[in-house]
Amino acid sequence: MPFTTPVIACTYSEIALKGRNRKMFLRKLVNNMQAALRGMSGVTIHHVESRLLVRLGSETQADEAASRLHRVFGLQWVAPAIEIPRATLDAELAEDKANGHVPRLTDLCEAACGLARDGAGNARHFRINARRSDRSFGLNSLEIGMHVGAAVHHRCKLPGRMVDPDFTIDVLVLRASVLAFAAKEQSFGGLPACSSGRTMVLLSGGIDSPVAAWMLMRRGSRADFVHFYSGRNVDEADTAKIEQLVQLLAGWSPVALHLHLVPVVPYETRAIGVIEDRYDMVMFRRFMVRTAARLARRNKCLALVTGDSLGQVASQTLHNLAAISPDVTLPILRPLVGLDKHEITAWSRRTGLFETSILPYRDCCSIRSPRPILTARGVDLLKLSEAMGLEEAVREAADASVRRDIVPVGQA
Repeated sequence: MPFTTPVIACTYSEIALKGRNRKMFLRKLVNNMQAALRGMSGVTIHHVESRLLVRLGSETQADEAASRLHRVFGLQWVAPAIEIPRATLDAELAEDKANGHVPRLTDLCEAACGLARDGAGNARHFRINARRSDRSFGLNSLEIGMHVGAAVHHRCKLPGRMVDPDFTIDVLVLRASVLAFAAKEQSFGGLPACSSGRTMVLLSGGIDSPVAAWMLMRRGSRADFVHFYSGRNVDEADTAKIEQLVQLLAGWSPVALHLHLVPVVPYETRAIGVIEDRYDMVMFRRFMVRTAARLARRNKCLALVTGDSLGQVASQTLHNLAAISPDVTLPILRPLVGLDKHEITAWSRRTGLFETSILPYRDCCSIRSPRPILTARGVDLLKLSEAMGLEEAVREAADASVRRDIVPVGQA
């Protein structure tokens, strides 16, 4: 039969646990899916029985659409599927039962066999995983699996296996149609982008802070970024790598991301002759946090985000983390605090950030004193802040910041 234009079946998980505000999260998720599929003609999205069905304008769009939807936070699974109208299957099944015949399920079996022929490859065995969202269908899940599986076995000469098969065909019975799919791919879950408020991410040129930003974006945060550069002005700063990192992260966002470039000169001119070498690193981190907090308030961000991992480097000891920001009232979120470097690197690779993160780059922290204090006290840093005029440095740096709007590759 000429099957209808494929659909992409998308499922969500965490949103289903929401209460009265579930509709708000679903609306945001659908809007983000539409943004991801911008430029594709004839695409519609329907909420059907706790699933989101993306109907495509052309069969050739399926792979590209699935790839884009894979990067939409809030989705748990994405699967290009064949949609078969229930009316045809119901009529045929009623006829077979009335005549005492074995159910044929002609269109469904044909679709499943097509999926097996196209996707099984070198698989040694297969399984039909049938589920019924609508239990009014004339066969239960086991019966559907048995009849469809028999057709695939006889036509494709592929043995069935219920435990750990090489190839699985999913069949999902809905009220108005039946979906058959095999290329089911797990997405990243989380909450829809831009559904949980705005944060300001302190972005360095390393591996950690981009992963921290990605993790907060997966929780629905809309991320702004602040990066501190060396040089007299932004035109002299080599920020190409930083912009590339934000551009990669923008590929996970339905909106452009803002990057604030901030000079470190206001700190350095005031620290000379006042701040001892062993305090330089923690005081510089304090300058960055205070400046980021000022920019966060200007841009209506509700929290700061850093890539700190407890004890990974000298500035990230528990004493120093506490001493750096005793007077910062905004929450400081540290999503990597309990992860080691191997785990953070694995996330960087998985999210496509690693290759850019390891490009050569000399950020401001790398030129600080190599032997910083490990057990700084907040009261001492407050005294040093007053002695060097840190508040004036923060105000000057924030006022000299330059904002750049970053969009994903390929978007104007």
